[in-house]
Amino acid sequence: MRKYLSLLKYEAKSIIRDPINLYLCLLPLVVLILTSYLFPMIFESIEPAQVAMLKVIMLLLLIIILSLGSFFLAAMSTFLLLEQKDEHTLNTIAVTPVGASGYLKFKMTYIYLMSVVGIIVILLGTKLIAGDKYIVGGVSLFNNIDVSHIVSFAIVNGLFNPALGLMQGAFAKNKVEGFAYIKGTGILAMVPALMILEAFQGKMQYVLGLFPNFWPIRGLILKLLPAENAANLSYPLYLIIGAVYNVILIILAFRLYLKKAQY
Repeated sequence: MRKYLSLLKYEAKSIIRDPINLYLCLLPLVVLILTSYLFPMIFESIEPAQVAMLKVIMLLLLIIILSLGSFFLAAMSTFLLLEQKDEHTLNTIAVTPVGASGYLKFKMTYIYLMSVVGIIVILLGTKLIAGDKYIVGGVSLFNNIDVSHIVSFAIVNGLFNPALGLMQGAFAKNKVEGFAYIKGTGILAMVPALMILEAFQGKMQYVLGLFPNFWPIRGLILKLLPAENAANLSYPLYLIIGAVYNVILIILAFRLYLKKAQY
């Protein structure tokens, strides 16, 4: 236990000394401010009679914040992994009792937990502060979910974070390349936003299932804004598929990173 506490202190120093990492840690609070104050102002600017437009805009903004919930800390994990590549510190860690594999598991675990907490802060905070502003047809969308839905979604959606961070860290050779990968995957992270299009309703929605963050996001969106369609799955089933998919990706990305890392 003591060795992990020492590693945690080392990781905390690594995060604090880099302003970018510190900023990424605080982004969930920035997103919470947007969802609680700025987005409701956008909704209020739309005429109440324009229900269809309000529904589309609200749905799009919700998908964006759900997609970005994991992406911020995935970027931080990529920067931390590449910093160790640049400084060759993994070579030192590899000969410690923890070992390189144990250290990577520890790093991905605490970043995953940070991601889960960040997602909970955004969703639960929005529900408590401005849940009554997300109204479609006279009903608040956040009335359809409770704490159990928020926590279960955060647990599954947060799994995308270590998988993405490890993949980016494996392929990027330095922070410059890492930043390019982060920008590119940032666009891919927004692919679930296509689910608002009519073309991706019904069975066609599963084309987007190639992207691992689609599954938990689709499940929560259907809880927030139920839609009758025989092709839709239940909320738990969306989460189960998303969890299995992301765990497989984490295992593959973990092995790939260890294979490509130069100690």
